[in-house]
Amino acid sequence: MKHNLIRSILLGTLFFTPGIALAQDQAEDSDDISGYATIGIAALPDYEGADDHRILPLVDGKLFWGERYIAVEGPAIRANVLNSETVEFGPIASFTFGRDAEIEDQAVARLGRIDDAYEVGLFGAVNFDVTGNDTLRIGLQGVQDVSDVHDGFVITGSATYTAPVGKRLTLMFDLGASYASDDYAETYFSVTPAGTLASGLATFNAEGGLKDVGAQLTATYLVGDNWGIAANAGYRRLLGDFADSPVVAVGGNPDQLSGGLGVFFTF
Repeated sequence: MKHNLIRSILLGTLFFTPGIALAQDQAEDSDDISGYATIGIAALPDYEGADDHRILPLVDGKLFWGERYIAVEGPAIRANVLNSETVEFGPIASFTFGRDAEIEDQAVARLGRIDDAYEVGLFGAVNFDVTGNDTLRIGLQGVQDVSDVHDGFVITGSATYTAPVGKRLTLMFDLGASYASDDYAETYFSVTPAGTLASGLATFNAEGGLKDVGAQLTATYLVGDNWGIAANAGYRRLLGDFADSPVVAVGGNPDQLSGGLGVFFTF
């Protein structure tokens, strides 16, 4: 029970934190230690490719010193080691959540349990001033499984445009895409002959490639001197074998929707 609660809290922040984090980044001009914490709720797919959603608690945070930071963002922990306003770089550790008997689709559940995977890798980003206070962030990260669950890797790229509207409201629009290896695709999206007998889903051999593309819109509003509210809506489309797999095409949905609402506190 305790393990499931921790997984739910981490999963609940998966698509929600960047807008809050960027809003906080814009407020920091000194080398003093500062940061933020967020609490709220999020609605996310039951598993990657699911048609069902679950409501989950949302908790995250970020600690700055100068331009360096450590960020806990959903199932990932990132550490920017560069004291630069333009370039970010550092290590990342992340989870990929598996599937268990608690998922709604019973056919997919009968394919068997997949353990949570632990991954490590690197990330980098470049920040650009566009016009006025608007900024553009181009980011890239890659992680490799180190837990012998999927034994693969995932590479994710993103472009994030942030636009303050007045002194309190900030809007952020994010476009992203990810590429996953054959091992990753086979673990989460293939159906073996034994899986077909257990579930009734057609046998399918998923291969890696471009996994998904997506967009998010986040709005943050500063209510007081050190706290505010944030809302997020996201859409992600699975592609190729990731969308064609019976796990998704029959037991789920290639169109992945998410959303969240939270309160953030800065210090």
